[in-house]
Amino acid sequence: MLKARNQIFFDLFEQQVGNVHKGTHLFCEMVGNYQDVEQKVKAIKAVENEGDRIVRKIMNELNSTFITPLEREDIHALAYTLDNVLDYIDGVADRLYLYQIKQPAPGILAQANILVKCSAKLIDLIRTLRKLDHQQVAQIAGEIQELERESDSNYRKMVSELLNSHETNPLEAIKLKEIYDKLEDCADFAEDVSNLVEGIVLKNA
Repeated sequence: MLKARNQIFFDLFEQQVGNVHKGTHLFCEMVGNYQDVEQKVKAIKAVENEGDRIVRKIMNELNSTFITPLEREDIHALAYTLDNVLDYIDGVADRLYLYQIKQPAPGILAQANILVKCSAKLIDLIRTLRKLDHQQVAQIAGEIQELERESDSNYRKMVSELLNSHETNPLEAIKLKEIYDKLEDCADFAEDVSNLVEGIVLKNA
C-alpha cells in the first residue's frame, strides 16, 4: 500500500509534464495559424488551469503523506518549476491577444517550436524519476540545455531586429520586448526543471 501510494507523485508529475506539453503545442498552433486568437488563448488558459489543479493535488498529497519517495522540498520545487513553464506560456498567449499584436514575428514561431521540443524532452526526463537513472537523465538534460541555447540565440536575434528596426514604433517595441522576454523565460524554466531532476537523481541514486 505504501509503495502504491508513493507512486502517485510520479504519476502526478507525468500528468503535469504531459499538460505542459499540451500547452506548448496549443501555443505553437496559435502563433503558427494566427486566427481566432481569443478562442485559442482561452484553450491555453484551460490547460494552465488544469496545471494549477495538478499542482494543488501534488501539494495535498505531500501534506498527507508521511513517507515520500523523494525529499519534500524537491517535490515542491519540481511541481512549481514545471508549473512556471505553463504559466509563462499562458502569459505570452494572453499578451499577444491583449496587446493586439497583429501578426507574431517569425522568431516567435521559432521560439514556440523550440518550446514544443523542450516539453517533449521534459516528458522523457520526468519519466526517468521512477528509475533514478543518472546516465539517462544527464543525456536528456544535455539535450534540453542545447535547446535552451538555441532559444537564447533566437531571443537575441529577435531583440536585435526589434531594437534596430526603424519601422517599429516605440510603444509596439515595448510590447514585443516584454513578450520576447517572457518567451525566453519559458525555455529557462525548462532548463531549471532539468537541473532539478538531475540534482534529485544524484541525491537518490
